[in-house]
Amino acid sequence: MRAKRERRNPKIRKNKVYFGIFGTAINIILIAVFINGCTKEALKDQPVTDPVLNASIAETFPANHADTVVINPVIAVTFKSTTSASDVSASTLTLKEGTIPVPGTITTSGTTINFTPTADLKPETNYTAILTNSLKSGSSKGAGEHSWSFKTGKHRQNNSLSVVSVTPLKNATEVATNVKPTVTFNQEMTSSMTKLVTISLWQGTTAVTGTLTFSGKTATFSPTNALTAKLVYTGKVVFGTKSSSDDDEEDDDNNKSASTYTWSFTTVGSGTDVTPPTVLSVVPTNNTTAIALNSKVTATFSEAMNVTTINATNFTLKQGTTAISGTVAYSGTTATFTPSSALAANTVYTGTITTGAKDLAGNALASNYTWSFTTATAAPVDVTPPTVLSVIPANNTTNVATSSHPSATFSEAMNSATINTTSFTLKQGTTAVAGTVVYSGTTATFTPSNALAANTVYTGTITTGAKDVAGNALTSNYIWSFTTAPAAPVDVTPPTVLSVIPANNTTNVATSIHPAVTFSEAMNSATINTTSFTLKQGTTAVAGTVVYSGTTATFTPSSALAANTVYTGTITTGAKDATGNALASNYTWSFTTAPAATVISFATQVLPILQSKCMPCHGATNPTAGISITNYTTVSKLSNSQIDNSSMYPKMGVTAAEQSIIKAWIAAGRLNN
Repeated sequence: MRAKRERRNPKIRKNKVYFGIFGTAINIILIAVFINGCTKEALKDQPVTDPVLNASIAETFPANHADTVVINPVIAVTFKSTTSASDVSASTLTLKEGTIPVPGTITTSGTTINFTPTADLKPETNYTAILTNSLKSGSSKGAGEHSWSFKTGKHRQNNSLSVVSVTPLKNATEVATNVKPTVTFNQEMTSSMTKLVTISLWQGTTAVTGTLTFSGKTATFSPTNALTAKLVYTGKVVFGTKSSSDDDEEDDDNNKSASTYTWSFTTVGSGTDVTPPTVLSVVPTNNTTAIALNSKVTATFSEAMNVTTINATNFTLKQGTTAISGTVAYSGTTATFTPSSALAANTVYTGTITTGAKDLAGNALASNYTWSFTTATAAPVDVTPPTVLSVIPANNTTNVATSSHPSATFSEAMNSATINTTSFTLKQGTTAVAGTVVYSGTTATFTPSNALAANTVYTGTITTGAKDVAGNALTSNYIWSFTTAPAAPVDVTPPTVLSVIPANNTTNVATSIHPAVTFSEAMNSATINTTSFTLKQGTTAVAGTVVYSGTTATFTPSSALAANTVYTGTITTGAKDATGNALASNYTWSFTTAPAATVISFATQVLPILQSKCMPCHGATNPTAGISITNYTTVSKLSNSQIDNSSMYPKMGVTAAEQSIIKAWIAAGRLNN
């Protein structure tokens, strides 16, 4: 009798499927299962004001114009995979009943944004969801907006098992034929959980044979054989099993899709590859002249090749009939021949790719590919000696910083092996300065091991041991001198305290205060600690930590200070500046914390106001606008603006004093006290 009634009323059958073990739509993929189960409701979304935003949306839940939606749904929008993370984060999702906003929370995950209502929605009621994105709209009117509507049914959902993601992605193309599809669930798939699902792969109506394994939250289907190229495959995740009576009486498409998650993808290729590969291009190109003697020879193919066939046998370089020694490497679709030594000048070379080179399907080149090029004439021998173009510091410079690193720039590239602490020296008189030499570009730099002495003459020398890359040495030693700056005057001025927070004798200071002191100059951080910076209440030291940054030291108490209490901060003479000068005397100041805040009681102060002024309209029976405020449980479900409603105060006769109590209770965290 029940089965007949359900066949006559599709909504009853739909609700039965919805409220089985396949439960609540707690994430976007399970939402997709529900969407598949409501194909009659999944109407095309209504037009939106921003076509750019509309084009980036892949899916919404509930679908536009859906009815009998559960009263505890997760409203969601899934963007297309090409949408950037900044577009998702710039989105806001809201829900309204008519013009009244529905309170709730927003979360994002990947390309999905969700809105979870704070409380159950009203049954059999129309709602409008609105997606706003501040980055998508190109108009001058502001953010792009997309909205759609749905109607609730009478029931909730109570299950949590769901699909989180699948690979290959839904509607993916060019998928490799050796793919192993995976399904990731929102829970660890224990042995008992795996009995609740069946995962299979289909090509049309033919099931693909394979094995199924579970690891953590992920199931992997491994086909027995590679998939066929250029075909559409469908993955199915079936939650639970039907009884025989269900199969007889309710085996329609709507029932199947309500308990089954499906997705499809298309494999790559177009059948068996019988096309031979070709050589698309070579470097150097055929008949090119003046090729550099250190050139590498490359050939780019029309498709991916079998790397084992790209070798020194099938890719050769010859000078006449003489083979050139070298190595062959293959990457992407390009093979590279690297000669073991430089090529001869003004000489013709011939490259050959033989028919031994084959593509991944085993197809060989139709014929050998041959091309030639001519190397450049040999460059003239370099016999010009290098010179020193400039030095830093320049010759005879004075007031040079004691932290200087002298350098010399040459007229040409040098042999780096000849630029060292033997050919580049720095001396003070006849005493060599210890240090290291680094050569980069055409510049050599000497770095002393220690700072140079103040007000002292130093001499740098580049000897004839420094040679260019052709072996030519400097014609003579290059020598220059400079004088360092006088030593800076010794700092003997003691530091002072410029300011403190809180200021001396301040009252009503927050008990969460972190007292701070700013000094007149940089301090030795090792001397700024809980010994030199103390906070006391009377003679009792307050426990805490001290941090120093810039010129400011901050004391952070281990716990909040006592209310309405005098505290004294002290910076002792143990605090010293960077040169060791201490404060001339201890610096002391005091402040007083604020009195403890008054606690507003919900039970004795707030609830009596609501009962006397608001319950006549918002009691337990037929409350106005569906808002009931009979006790803490019903009040806690309301937003701050619904409780502290300035437009309703005059209508309900709430006095200014009563309004202050309500506002103070909200500000204190809406406690149930």
